Amino acid sequence: MKVAFIAFTRRGYETMQNLAVNMALNSPRIGDEFTLTTTKRLADEVGLDSFDDLGVWTGERFADSDALVFIGATGIAVRAIAPHVRDKFSDPAVVSVDEAGQFAVPLLSGHVGGANDLAREVAAAAGARAVVSTATDVNGLFAVDEWARKQGLALVERQIAKEVSACLLDGGTVGFASDIAVEGALPSGVEEGPHELGIKVGLDTADCPFAHTLHLVPRVVTVGVGCKRGTDAAALETFVRGALANAHISPAAVARVASIDVKHDEEAVLALARALECEPVFYSAEQLAAVEGTFASSDFVKAAVGVDNVCERAAVAGGARLIGGKEAHEGMTVALGQDEASVRFDGGAAGAAQMADDRVLLVVGIGPGGGSDLTRRAYEALESCDVIVGYTVYTDLLEKEFPDKEMLTTPMRREVERCKIALERAQAGERVAMVCSGDPGVYGMAGLCYELAGEYPSVDIEVIPGISAAFGGAAVLGAPLMHDFAVISLSDLMTPWEKIAKRLELAAEADFVICLYNPSSKKRADYLQRACDILLRHKPASTVCGTVRNIGREGEESHVLTLGELRNTAVDMFTTVYIGNEQTMQLGGSMVTPRGYLQREGRA
Repeated sequence: MKVAFIAFTRRGYETMQNLAVNMALNSPRIGDEFTLTTTKRLADEVGLDSFDDLGVWTGERFADSDALVFIGATGIAVRAIAPHVRDKFSDPAVVSVDEAGQFAVPLLSGHVGGANDLAREVAAAAGARAVVSTATDVNGLFAVDEWARKQGLALVERQIAKEVSACLLDGGTVGFASDIAVEGALPSGVEEGPHELGIKVGLDTADCPFAHTLHLVPRVVTVGVGCKRGTDAAALETFVRGALANAHISPAAVARVASIDVKHDEEAVLALARALECEPVFYSAEQLAAVEGTFASSDFVKAAVGVDNVCERAAVAGGARLIGGKEAHEGMTVALGQDEASVRFDGGAAGAAQMADDRVLLVVGIGPGGGSDLTRRAYEALESCDVIVGYTVYTDLLEKEFPDKEMLTTPMRREVERCKIALERAQAGERVAMVCSGDPGVYGMAGLCYELAGEYPSVDIEVIPGISAAFGGAAVLGAPLMHDFAVISLSDLMTPWEKIAKRLELAAEADFVICLYNPSSKKRADYLQRACDILLRHKPASTVCGTVRNIGREGEESHVLTLGELRNTAVDMFTTVYIGNEQTMQLGGSMVTPRGYLQREGRA
């Protein structure tokens, strides 16, 4: 959720800052983005963005933000948004907060846009009171538009939604029917059975169990497509809409358009996703070939793209079940998949027509040695999951421990793709574990998962810490990290060598114990030697060092040596290197950095 804050005075600025910090720390969503803006005079002083014209700023935020929070007089906010208000079903949420942070007032898109909930969230962050005035909230009645938003349901007939609210406000009852599972008791005023006016949850908007039917459509359908290069976009859209109609599925039910990655730039596929208001998803031939099931097979397609079927496999690659097999027409193919779905009325936070509790991505550190170094918490997390995703080397370490788990892998340098696979499967309702060697927050995947999570707002991320290679290798050598230490990767894939060299220089100058990750590879055969040359400018060649290879795995080996000897030692990507500080010593073959306890007692 992208929230734009704006304040006009110093006190308003202080309230805005406190709000943004508290909301960032306590937000129920993952991947929220907050922008803070104030007057030119204050912005120059406090280092924020400024606005020149409030009307222009407001118009821009209506176009690019999900919510606007004005800190100041309500009249300022009302006049600013007035020229831009169009429709409660498309306008962003707008909340006004007084400078003292005493009241949070939802002004626009209270239900559909989420302004009522945002006002409550702002009030909680500021210790304020949310002043909600929408009729259903004031009267404690069921608000169908707000419920639909929280459940991830597309609301089709807007006028009938108003009729439903009016009926409930008048003390009447409305009917309810659903083609998907319903959790919890129906709210007051909503009943099953024959009614003149009612709500229908399902994929088929032609099914009208009531004379006046409000259709709420779960976005749970994946459209798998294939097409020849240069296919006309209008032709593909017509073909796909026809397939949806034949299957009695509303276009509003489409959550994603999926295809093979060689089509990532195919304009017809991209245009189809835009027309259906969803994101395109692309899978490699290897990923599609790994999908289990019985699919239509084509030798021609396999020769062209490396897998025998694109549309059916793409439709279910994210965990959906196939509900519409391959249809072909003039070089275009389509198949339909559907996620499992449910809705609920128990007031819990739900997401995208599924129970949010089921949409969990666990980012699990498995330690440097795999099964032997799993913490109890990590083991229990992997035991509880449906799918394990990770780099091939790491999943191989877990196969004996978890032989019944589905394992999904990508090769090295496909980290973004790996995370998206995990998030897609989690969004489909599966409990997914992304595994990382060592600790997921130390050169692992935790950060990338959070960066991408904004595209999957219904997925909750939980990080399960693990034993990092730095600590696992240190235990093999003895106790080299007993004092201040720095961990530095010598890989320049993400960080330029110049910056790595600077970090080495400063860490050595400050006499840190240094732990080196990724010390060498085929393309970086001399990087450890170059690193040692930098360190030798500040540390004597006699400095005690250590190396550990295959930490916790078969073939583990370790050596204690000097910095001078380390410079000419061959290592690889599976080796972790330790360079001691001026107190580090070799004791009985172990590498030890004294903490200073004996010196404090005068015994050394």
